[in-house]
Amino acid sequence: MTVGRRDDIAYSILLITPVLLYASIGANPLYTGSGYLVAVPAAVFVLGLIIRTPALFLTGTTAAAVATLLIYMNIMASLDHPEGLFGLGHVFSMPGMLVGAAASAWLLRYRVKASLPWIVAGVGFLGTALGFTVAQMVVCNTLMYCGPLSIGV
Repeated sequence: MTVGRRDDIAYSILLITPVLLYASIGANPLYTGSGYLVAVPAAVFVLGLIIRTPALFLTGTTAAAVATLLIYMNIMASLDHPEGLFGLGHVFSMPGMLVGAAASAWLLRYRVKASLPWIVAGVGFLGTALGFTVAQMVVCNTLMYCGPLSIGV
């Protein structure tokens, strides 16, 4: 069975649905507004739709966006005293996530000839996560204090 673009969109929507349900109950552990929890995966999803990426790229980038939110929520839950501005580190690292997704889409289109859809999903996931991580390191170590994510402070 081959995986097509329609399947990729369905898988991405399935990844966004639990975040949408979580945001709809009013839970907001990042103190950024419940719409932000849906906007993060939706932003990389729409970017992938605009660029017209291969099958399962949207799934990989959406999974990376959801993973960053879950990691932040886990860190906030593990703190003794939750910091209200901790979520700003994620907000200011979102452009890096989008640049990483766009760079990995460009790489798949012009440089790497990936034939297996799961390799495409992996490249999308890694590119998005790497872009977010680099932006996170720059933001949290130069511009603002991000609690446990800031190094050497």
